[in-house]
Amino acid sequence: MQRRSHLEEELRSLRGSAAFLDAVRGILEEEQKTDDVLRAMVLSSTKERSNRISGLDLDRVFPTDAIKRVATKYRLRFLDGGMFKGELPMQAIHELRQLEKRASAPLAGFKILAPAHRFKLCDAEGDPLLFLPLGNGLYYLVHQWGGDLAWHRALLNWPLRSAFHLAATVLLVAIVIAAAVPGEWVDPPVTAGYLNAGRFLTLFWTAMVLAGFTAFGWMAFFGKFSSEAWNSRHFN
Repeated sequence: MQRRSHLEEELRSLRGSAAFLDAVRGILEEEQKTDDVLRAMVLSSTKERSNRISGLDLDRVFPTDAIKRVATKYRLRFLDGGMFKGELPMQAIHELRQLEKRASAPLAGFKILAPAHRFKLCDAEGDPLLFLPLGNGLYYLVHQWGGDLAWHRALLNWPLRSAFHLAATVLLVAIVIAAAVPGEWVDPPVTAGYLNAGRFLTLFWTAMVLAGFTAFGWMAFFGKFSSEAWNSRHFN
């Protein structure tokens, strides 16, 4: 057990009676209640509502278009806080308390930008961002927790951004495969050089096969492009 210093013992003796401790305990309990109310407000939010707050950091204000582009790039969902499964960190609660002091009314209409699985499973991992609507298509970034969004997430989800991106990916993969096929497999006599009718026929056949598998896989597992699903409440 750590030994208390003489100074600490003297401070304790001058601290006061049990009434003082009860007062401190009451303050801490009130603080906890405030935190619990803010947490409940975020995790029960189902309707968007504009908030008027003075002295905002303009660098943390973003339009809907910017949020949509990020959500599409990283395949994220931008949904009501009431759909989020998980806990809010104390840093986010602290930021909300600071904003509440400058707000003209109780904060409401919270939105969260996160991977889709964060709206399904309580113990899922992800990188959520908490936003507060300001009206006119503007949102204030309250807090981001977890790690930063990895660059490879954008790369892996590039084909899922839109129908154009998916078709371009299929065509690119088909070109790579067709270009890698040995010449004797394409045209056994090899009389027409590297680029010949056999090579283009291989490209066409490869593209058709990949397109067929892609269409089947898309209908079975994905269902929506990121540009359409970024603010959708439905997961399929």
